[in-house]
Amino acid sequence: MVSPFGNVDYLVINGAIGIGIAADAVIATIGRFRRFEKIWDALTWAAAIGMTHTVFPMIGLIGLWYAASSFPSLKAGIYGAGFLIMVWFIAEMIREIAGFEDDGEEDEAEEEQDALYQFLSQHSRFWAAVWAVSLDALVTGPGKTAATAQWTQAQVLGSFPLVGVVVFGLVMLSAWPAIALRRHWQANRFDNPQGLAWFTVIGSWIELSIFLYFAYLAVSEMLIALGVQPAVSEFLIAAGFSLITIVVLLLTLWQRVWGTQLHEAEELLRQ
Repeated sequence: MVSPFGNVDYLVINGAIGIGIAADAVIATIGRFRRFEKIWDALTWAAAIGMTHTVFPMIGLIGLWYAASSFPSLKAGIYGAGFLIMVWFIAEMIREIAGFEDDGEEDEAEEEQDALYQFLSQHSRFWAAVWAVSLDALVTGPGKTAATAQWTQAQVLGSFPLVGVVVFGLVMLSAWPAIALRRHWQANRFDNPQGLAWFTVIGSWIELSIFLYFAYLAVSEMLIALGVQPAVSEFLIAAGFSLITIVVLLLTLWQRVWGTQLHEAEELLRQ
């Protein structure tokens, strides 16, 4: 039997998925630097995030993959639905990182957190934070169905722990600068909001680029399911369009995103 992990493209795609859904967790880890007093705190946090980022994509993706594999006539609709979910998520992400939500909307959003978040926050701030950081793994799972179009059942099942390991590793790596940042902060030596803002901005653009790729890949797979045969690989098409889109977004929103993230970094360090 051929190992599901022996295909380079397969490993690259899963690595990209892991980086995409880990980006906000890495940013959140740095943002929680005051909570990491010792390595065990970081290990517990990374393990919890790795677990949710293994299970949540499985919930959001595996049913749609099975439907697309078993009922070819539904493929176009499933990939189209995945594209719409990704577009919604990308739009929400842009609104957040660019600060398009005014203060009133943010206050209202905080008051209307989902019931599970409210329940968790009353009993455990740790698990409430894990839930908040892991929501994207649940929401974007269906949007990644297009990436599994050519996968075998073994590859689909193997992708979940593989992505979870990538997420765990990245979050654990990000815990080291978080711990160092905490020590500097305790010693009143860290007063550089620009450095923290740069980290957040770069991480956000990486995450956005990867999600754009999967959105365009869903469109490409939808067209193939409808009988349209592209002249080049659907993966190259998705990469090309995502690159063009991210360049346009950078040219139009860079200053706003930077200003918003710098302000948030300044507020975080003042707390």
